[in-house]
Amino acid sequence: MAGEMIQLHGGIGITWEHDAHRYFKRAHGSARLFGPPSWHRARLAADLGLLTV
Repeated sequence: MAGEMIQLHGGIGITWEHDAHRYFKRAHGSARLFGPPSWHRARLAADLGLLTV
């Protein structure tokens, strides 16, 4: 989502005037530190018994 926000604001030329770059850096760093969102979704689905084949 943060990447989409960068694309939107970059397209209208106000990326650095907006806090979008901070959110992107934070999201990227969190994914590197805690694992990607897809891993968390899969783990949550498994814990809730929502896995489908």
